[in-house]
Amino acid sequence: MFFNSPLWVGFVLAALLAGLIIFKIRPMLVFALTSAMLFLTGTVSQDVFFNGFVNSALVTLLLLIMCSFAIEKTTYIKSFGQQFFGKNKLVNLIKLCISCSFASGFTNNTAVVSTVMASINQNKDLVPSHLLLPLSYACIAGGTLTLVGTSTNLIVAGFVESAGLNTLSMFSTTPVAVIVLVASLAVMVPAAYFLLPTNKPDNLENNEYFIEAKVGLNSSLINKTVLENGFRNLDALFLAEVIRNDKLISPVDPNFQIQANDKLMFAGDVKDLTTLNKFDGLKVLNDDLASINNNLVQVVITADARISGKTIKQSNFRSLFNATVIGVRRGGQKVTGGLGKVKLKPGDALLLAVGKDFKNRNNLKKNFIVLNDELGNGQFSSSFSKLVIAGFIFSLGMAAVGAISLLKSLLVLLGFYLAVGALSIAEIRRRLPFEIVIIVGSAITVAYAMQSSGLADYISQIILSVSSGYDAFGAFVLLFITTVILTELITNNAAAALVFPIGLTLANHFNADPMPFIMAVAFGASASFLSPFGYQTNLMVYSAGQYKIKDYFKFGLPVSLVYCTTAIYVIPSVYGF
Repeated sequence: MFFNSPLWVGFVLAALLAGLIIFKIRPMLVFALTSAMLFLTGTVSQDVFFNGFVNSALVTLLLLIMCSFAIEKTTYIKSFGQQFFGKNKLVNLIKLCISCSFASGFTNNTAVVSTVMASINQNKDLVPSHLLLPLSYACIAGGTLTLVGTSTNLIVAGFVESAGLNTLSMFSTTPVAVIVLVASLAVMVPAAYFLLPTNKPDNLENNEYFIEAKVGLNSSLINKTVLENGFRNLDALFLAEVIRNDKLISPVDPNFQIQANDKLMFAGDVKDLTTLNKFDGLKVLNDDLASINNNLVQVVITADARISGKTIKQSNFRSLFNATVIGVRRGGQKVTGGLGKVKLKPGDALLLAVGKDFKNRNNLKKNFIVLNDELGNGQFSSSFSKLVIAGFIFSLGMAAVGAISLLKSLLVLLGFYLAVGALSIAEIRRRLPFEIVIIVGSAITVAYAMQSSGLADYISQIILSVSSGYDAFGAFVLLFITTVILTELITNNAAAALVFPIGLTLANHFNADPMPFIMAVAFGASASFLSPFGYQTNLMVYSAGQYKIKDYFKFGLPVSLVYCTTAIYVIPSVYGF
């Protein structure tokens, strides 16, 4: 039957890759459509289609994410980034990389990056561009330390379970990960010291927030020059442009006279935003939300955001999120021409003035990574934080020693957090990442179709022909490299889903232990070091560090080479063929 043939599944797989790489369609939509097509055409059975969404590893991942919501609110996470920064750049890098990589092995690396990034940006003695990219890379490498350190490991564990193999334990990746992490940090610290740019916060060419304010009809600023109004005396803001009757005026001469309805475009530190309120008749975007000083939230646009490619007006931003864009910044690029004309791009950092129900909007995760959590449920007390952390450690410890499965221990922990008030049903419902459920459940269906149709065999034959003469090790190396390339082109979880069935087929061909090939997929899928778009922590630091894409490649290439080389050497030594 045609719909069970490798030709058909190959066509579907090609369409999936085209949607992800060429057309940049959201992964959730692409995978959902792909799995639905395979089901409707009879390529996979009903049981296979639905079993992917109730896979125990996927359920475990969701439980872990839910429990991490409570961990993020403890005093330990909140103060984590404030404890290890001094005056010495090299010492800062060493302490940052070691501490954050270890923390990421046991908790949500997004929370670690967000917390430490805030501390770095608040410390005027630090240069953020020296630290933020190492922070992201250290968290990525550290996430491989345990099964719960990264979603990729848990998703691979789900594929292992679906294939009927022995389940992965909490520390299955640890023997390899420790060596890979040490080697990666050994090159990461000196590479960061010498290769990363010095983008100082007061360097406007590296793009501070771009903030728009409007001069009212009765403002006392009218008919006075820039100099007379005191716009040249601001500490952390600089009047970069003026828009008058849709005409851009830049640079702005000190003797330029301000008129009613002029839009003044300031560049600088958002902490000095309240300074603008002191000028008579000057309003930030002339919006009611912007007049509230304690509701500012910083977000980063995700790689597959629905609003990407649209202007703020075209995206209907206010009605979608009950929020107004106060400022925009974009890596090392200068934003110009007024906020209304700025086309939003992945990695853009937005400063939002938000309404009361902003945090309840279901579309936030689909478009943003929220960098600060003023809208959260607050910080736990010290004693309550100890209770939450103790419960988490006890839960993971019981699973680690085999006293109870990780799924059951996390389920009990979630019930405990709900009982003591560390979490609420409303918070879980709001923040639960349903996209992961769709992607992973669909990916398991795709992986099954690749194996059952024989497509995985065909692709394996290609790998075997390319690696001929090198036996299982050559196929293992090529599988690892393929996974790394796909990770940079699409996403880490999608790459793991597509390569996993090929790895199993290669192991069967050589009658080898599948563990080296499984580890190749797990570690290869986590090797996102060359662009801001392969992993969300890379995207989080993009604008905050004022980086350019070339900075990721220049700094990430030696890290990636050492990470991959070490993993390729160590994995077969720990898990023999």
